[in-house]
Amino acid sequence: MKITFDEQVLARLADWSDADIVLDFDNTIGETGRPVEGCSIGTNYRLIAIDKGTVPDIFDIVIASNFAPLHFKKYGEMFLENDMTITENTDKRVQLKASGEVIDSNVQILDYRQAK
Repeated sequence: MKITFDEQVLARLADWSDADIVLDFDNTIGETGRPVEGCSIGTNYRLIAIDKGTVPDIFDIVIASNFAPLHFKKYGEMFLENDMTITENTDKRVQLKASGEVIDSNVQILDYRQAK
């Protein structure tokens, strides 16, 4: 499985080189960068920068990308395809796409690192 980021999104994430990156789809990570109680059903994808070495164990697989390894939950693989892209559209929204479909038309980009 691989995700390719377009140049616009890569530019937005340029200062994330010292972070671990999580691709969250069910609101597991809170503003502190740690797991929160609660759940969400659906496709609310969020790219989240957290402090290095603090990835919760529930993110038990890594998705390769042209930016950085993306930590993800194995049980969420059913929602994804082998080759996907993360792109910025004309109104600056970030989209997660697979071949022929938009998986999420408004991926949130969040920085929850404690020491930036």
